[in-house]
Amino acid sequence: MLNCELSCLSAMNEDRHEENLSENKQVSKDQRELDMCAEDFPVSNLGQLMGSEASNYTAGLEYLYEKMLAKIDSLARQVEKSNAKVLEQGKRG
Repeated sequence: MLNCELSCLSAMNEDRHEENLSENKQVSKDQRELDMCAEDFPVSNLGQLMGSEASNYTAGLEYLYEKMLAKIDSLARQVEKSNAKVLEQGKRG
């Protein structure tokens, strides 16, 4: 009986591992995209928020901020899904 339980647990762990891999690939892709956007915004350039270039620079920062919010939203949805799975497993066990 124990062997059967272990094999079931092993199969469940493999499924979770595959899900985690696919989620990690998506997170890595999203992170690379966000990193590419952020590369153009070193902290030293914050002085550009004053003067004649301020409107152009502000627009770029707003774009970066929107991308960051989208990433946070994506991560929040992943956490919600993960929590739902944990609660479902808790009800089964």
